[in-house]
Amino acid sequence: MFRSLLRPASSSLKAFPVTGRQILRQATTASPASAVKPNIKLVAEIRKQIEGISMLKAKEALTQTNNDLEKALQWVIEDEAKSGIKKAEKLKDRQALEGLVGVMVGEVGEHGNRGAIVEVNCETDFVSRNNLFKELVTEIASTALLVLESPAAASEGQTGFVREVSVTELLQAPILPSPTQDTASTAQDEITTVQESITKMIAKLGENISLRRCAVINIPENQRGLVLTGAATHGGEKHPYTGKMGALSVMTLVSKKGGSTKVVPSEAVTTLSRQLTRHLIASPSIAIHQEDCKIPLEVSNGGHAPPEEVDAWLDERVLMRQPFIFGGGKVEQVVAKVAKDEGLRIKVTDAVRWERGEGMVKAETVDFAEEVRRQIENK
Repeated sequence: MFRSLLRPASSSLKAFPVTGRQILRQATTASPASAVKPNIKLVAEIRKQIEGISMLKAKEALTQTNNDLEKALQWVIEDEAKSGIKKAEKLKDRQALEGLVGVMVGEVGEHGNRGAIVEVNCETDFVSRNNLFKELVTEIASTALLVLESPAAASEGQTGFVREVSVTELLQAPILPSPTQDTASTAQDEITTVQESITKMIAKLGENISLRRCAVINIPENQRGLVLTGAATHGGEKHPYTGKMGALSVMTLVSKKGGSTKVVPSEAVTTLSRQLTRHLIASPSIAIHQEDCKIPLEVSNGGHAPPEEVDAWLDERVLMRQPFIFGGGKVEQVVAKVAKDEGLRIKVTDAVRWERGEGMVKAETVDFAEEVRRQIENK
């Protein structure tokens, strides 16, 4: 009796019959791509041509395209675009307070050189230090410099040579490679806009990324002399075009022999331009010249404040009155000396200094325990 209880029922051990037709159906419905083994050399080539792609994604691309390198590269580009759009939609409401400022200046031509400055934001400092993000910011700055036409007329509140440009216009522009990029190794031949490039980067880095602002240096067609634009960044781990802070300086150079005389900036002048821009980053100012600075009533005390107090306030906030961080006296004294030595009339006509995230306010987050308490009270 006990043996019969321990003996398994014969019906429980019966195997389900499998017909030849079922086996054939399973074989024919299996994915043909799963039978393709990715070529390891092609995997390495894809990762070389498309920076930041994972090995799994490279293998999937080759599997889907039967180890056709050209088709696999195109598959990756299309897949990044699709996944980027989905991820961008999911992350669009998340605050991006970190990021980088990118600067770029062009070659000095007959009337001078243009410059561009952009701010691109991300969510964390970790992503802002990623080389892919730095290259994206550099590419956007390069695009702003070479593609965008700066407005001929100044907008309200704009003076000098600096012109703020439409972010929407820049997002729709075809993105250009950065000067640090090896164009011979790029796999992407099709035209990609700045917006599409940002979307793809969102897919790669997994954070919300946004272009916040952009400005360019406008050189009028009838400009006398030469317009020399300098650029500098700080806090970008020695990256040449990006940093936590960025600045552009603009000087006009006119020969003392006459306005029609061609001006070629010497080494001393280009050094002054470079150092002046670095000074802008180190010593923030609210005006370039004293006549452009409005002294607040609490400082002037209605004209009754001691002159030394007003002078101290101006020395700290007016660029030309500040002590030059590279020595030689005040900024205006250093500029005057170089101008005299080079036989030029040099005027600092414009300057812009941006810091990533300045003026942005972090949204308040409600503590989870506090939120639960409020919900209980409201019941």
